[in-house]
Amino acid sequence: MPATAERDALAAAAAAVRTRRRGLPTALPALSVGLLATYTIDPIEPYLRVALADAGLVPEIVVGPFDQILPECLGDHGRLARLAPDVLVVAPRWEDMPDGDEEGELLRLADAAPAAADRWESCLVFVLPALPPDGAGVADAGHADGLTAAVTAARQRLRDRLAGRPHVLVADAEAAVREVGALRAHHPALNAVARIPYTEEVFWRLGLGVARLLRAHFGGVPRAVVLGGDLLTPEYAEVLRDPLRRLGAAGVRLAAAAAVPDGWAPDLALDEAAPDPSLLLTTDPALAAAGGRDAVLLGPATESWASELQEAGVFDRPLPRRPGTARPVPVRESARALSLEEFLDGLDLSVTFDEPGEAGFPKVTELLARAKDFVLGPVPGGFDPAAFADGEDRLLLTAAVRDRFGDYGMGAVAALAFGSGVCRVEVFSVSCPVMGRGVEPLVLQEIVAAAQRRGCREVDLVLTPTGRNDVALEFAAAAEQQAGPVVVRAVRCR
Repeated sequence: MPATAERDALAAAAAAVRTRRRGLPTALPALSVGLLATYTIDPIEPYLRVALADAGLVPEIVVGPFDQILPECLGDHGRLARLAPDVLVVAPRWEDMPDGDEEGELLRLADAAPAAADRWESCLVFVLPALPPDGAGVADAGHADGLTAAVTAARQRLRDRLAGRPHVLVADAEAAVREVGALRAHHPALNAVARIPYTEEVFWRLGLGVARLLRAHFGGVPRAVVLGGDLLTPEYAEVLRDPLRRLGAAGVRLAAAAAVPDGWAPDLALDEAAPDPSLLLTTDPALAAAGGRDAVLLGPATESWASELQEAGVFDRPLPRRPGTARPVPVRESARALSLEEFLDGLDLSVTFDEPGEAGFPKVTELLARAKDFVLGPVPGGFDPAAFADGEDRLLLTAAVRDRFGDYGMGAVAALAFGSGVCRVEVFSVSCPVMGRGVEPLVLQEIVAAAQRRGCREVDLVLTPTGRNDVALEFAAAAEQQAGPVVVRAVRCR
């Protein structure tokens, strides 16, 4: 198949899965899945949901705050800590790590994520980062200290750090990128605008891979494989010999749905009693539909059957635990004792406040539109920063944030209305990339200072539950103080 046709077929297959997602019947979830990533991982949801539903594991999928893996894993009050999901998926990217400390930060994630999964009694799926698309040119592969070497070494160290841990599974974003093809896998425009680095096809392949891992882990792999009667012909015996040997060696029971002809692969023992439940292999759509069991419908090209069986997950098995095979990691390099306080102390956080001019109003609007997890105030939408800033007894504050991971630009917005000795916080929003990094209390300090300068004796943090802003509501409740020249209160929106 020409390359263009292959790409079109891949895109069409991904679109078909999204269509199926909209038509899935309503069912009680069997599995809660929490997703944490350094990038926007929301596009994986339909593919992961469909693949898990096909495996009999109807999921409830919750996407955690964007780029908040360490704060969520180290803390006890984050969105996923409250959920305590059955499955925690952690997906970092090399490009999102701080320059010069990419491997160290990835290893810290590889320590914090299993510790969180242990506390929450979750199964962890850690997604190894893919190789960056923008390497150092064709000669990079030949440099022992080049980008390719650094990322490859870090990926192996992550495997070493995670190997042998109970209830820890490893997926690979690089495998999904390879399956799609590097030229089609990345989406620079969406990454620049919304931090969505991959195309839909990559999210599809990654979601399918995670679902297959979970199916194998939770015992959903076929224990028996049955050959349809249409496959019991001499011309198919040689084609199926190697795949069936692999299945037999893995402990899978092999059977036939009809009498096995004399001389049909005599070195393979097929039971003539088809066990139930089992997986049926056939080339006949009618048999696949009427078999009363799960089926893999093989295509007309016999040379593709091995890959079709691999794609269907026929060979998937739980990873055997082999103690002692993982390479030991020196204690001095381990970050297992890292606490949330230590993480915050090591951020080198810098927050500067300003009143945005006309050029800054669009950025305010954009931040308010994107912020979902830390939102306070009575104005959930339709807020006009220019009109607010022009009003009497009003103050629009913005916070520029940077830390050792980089410069985030505008990371928080607060809109304050003063009157009768009260500073009413009309808007208090923090963007997901900087949430949980110590920005929130600094913004509150600035709000209190502004209220004091205006002669206010009270600051009202207005609570408006949205279903996603529990972290913000908890912050406001914990921030209440009765002592000092300015009282801070958490009040319900009226």
